[in-house]
Parts: sequence; C-alpha cells; structure tokens
Amino acid sequence: TILSFLLFSISSLFAQVKGEEPIEFNPDTVFVFQSPRDLINPVHSGASLQSAWGIDLLFSGSGFGAGCFFNANITEELVFLSSLYISGARNTDEFEKYVWDEAAGYYKIIVPDKVNRLYVLPLTVGLQYYLFSAEFTESFKPYANLGFGPSLILSTPYSKEFFSSWASADAYLRFGAFLGVGAYVSANSKTLMGLNARYYYIPFGGQGLESLKDMPITNFGDFFLSLSVGIRF
Repeated sequence: TILSFLLFSISSLFAQVKGEEPIEFNPDTVFVFQSPRDLINPVHSGASLQSAWGIDLLFSGSGFGAGCFFNANITEELVFLSSLYISGARNTDEFEKYVWDEAAGYYKIIVPDKVNRLYVLPLTVGLQYYLFSAEFTESFKPYANLGFGPSLILSTPYSKEFFSSWASADAYLRFGAFLGVGAYVSANSKTLMGLNARYYYIPFGGQGLESLKDMPITNFGDFFLSLSVGIRF
C-alpha cells in the first residue's frame, strides 16, 4: 500500500547502511517538551503551612462532646497546641429508667438518685511532637502530646427542667493536665484529619461534687477519643 511504501522510504533514509560510519548524534535536532505547570500537585511539607485550626468530635465514658483547637508549628517536629473541650461528667454507675408521670400523662426518662447535671470545659495549652517523622509521609503523621490548663466545671440541679435549671447553675474553676497520642491522616496538604486519644486528670479537691446522691466525683478527668477535622494555613 501507499502508507507502507512511505514508512519504508522514511525509515530507509535514517537507517545505517552496513559498512558505513554511524551518524553522529546532533543535540540540535532534539526537542524537549516541558509542561508549563506541574503534572502532579506537590505535597508541601509541614513547615510550609505553619498553623491549623478546626473542630473535635469527642467520645468519653460520660458520652459525647465537642471541642475546637488551634495548632502552630514551632519546628517541623514540634507544635504548640491549644484546645477547648466541652463534655458531660457523671458517675459510671448512672443509668436511665422510664417512669410514668401522672401529671403529664406520659412516660419520662429519669436517672435514679441523680442530684446534679455536671459539665466540664477544659481549656489547655501544650506541646505536640511528631514521632518517626523521617519514616512517614505527610499523609500519615503519628504524634504524642501533653498539656495543662484551667477547667471550668458547671453544675445545675437535676430536680429542675433542663433549661430553667441554668438559672441556678454553679461554676467551679480547677486546673488539670493531659497526656495523649494520635495521628493525622490526610491526603490534602491544606486539610487536616486525625484521631486522638487523651487522658485528662482534673482533680476537684475537698469532698468532690455530687452527680449521684452520696457519690461525689473527685476527679473530673476522663479518657477521651476524638476525631479532628481542620484546615492548615
């Protein structure tokens, strides 16, 4: 065919004939294409994005909670961190039961012997250190952290309705500390997602504070698991 003939003729022009000297390579005939932008988005190192903020979803022995955090890089491996959590606090023996309310005409949920609804809001600052940073990429960064700070403890009477009970709320300020481990898992250099486990120690002092009658709580710390979602900048 005509196409086959043309291909054969072109290849013959550049083919080396037996017995002839090989044609020298001429770099002037080589064209190099360079893309005007990166074909793959580069992953920035932690040092190029110095800070991050976001929210935490919490789970502890007292139930669910929420929080927020702010982090700032000191070095590539050391980070200043701050966080504010809010969670309920209760005795491990508490349980709910349904009782018939004659006045209301329906069943309602109560906690037997409960005296106060308790809430704890630890505000902490501390340091976080990335572990094995040379062995892992930016998409998986395990760390250990520790911190300390004031904790606000709120108490409202259980005998009153939830919203109206806040008019009789009492507040207490205590200090505590925590130790934790976790890891950030994120494929995007501008977003932050991770899992964290912390143990808080928040001593109340004195006789403690009652959630159940005659069962005061003397340590408002707890073991927290959290899911962190944030933005680097």
